[in-house]
Order: sequence, then structure tokens, then C-alpha cells
Amino acid sequence: MNPLIKIAGTAASLGGVALANKVLSATWTKITGNQPPENNPDEDERWRDIILWSLITGLVGTIIKVAVTRAQYQLEAKSGDKTTDQAEI
Repeated sequence: MNPLIKIAGTAASLGGVALANKVLSATWTKITGNQPPENNPDEDERWRDIILWSLITGLVGTIIKVAVTRAQYQLEAKSGDKTTDQAEI
């Protein structure tokens, strides 16, 4: 895979996950009135909230990473480089 496409994909993935985390945090705070349980040292934090937050952020992060990876391979295919190895996925 073209190194520039790989670097751009990594940057897009990291940026997308960071942006999604900001949006999810703001939404969580607006809905629950509490900060997300990610780094919250509050011992009164409910396990239900911790598990729900982990599931939501994990799901969204994975979707973003898969979407960026697919976009990378589509871009690589359009650029005409046929040396793309499926083992890199």
C-alpha cells in the first residue's frame, strides 16, 4: 500500500475517533448530566454506565476504523496500484 495513503488513513482514523469521542462525551453529559465514566475516579459510578460507555465508544471507534480502512483500499484501487495485499487488512 502507498505509504502516503497509509499515513493519511491513520491520521483520518485517529482524528475521526477523537472527534467521535468528543461528540459522544458531550451527548453523554447532556443526556445523563454526568461526565462519561472513562477517566472518572468516582467510586459511586454505576457499573451499568461504565459498561454502556465502553460498548458505545468501542462500537463507534471500530466502525470508524473499518470505514477508513475500506476507504484506503478503495483509494489504492483507484490509483491503479494492484500490489495491495489483503493480508495487510
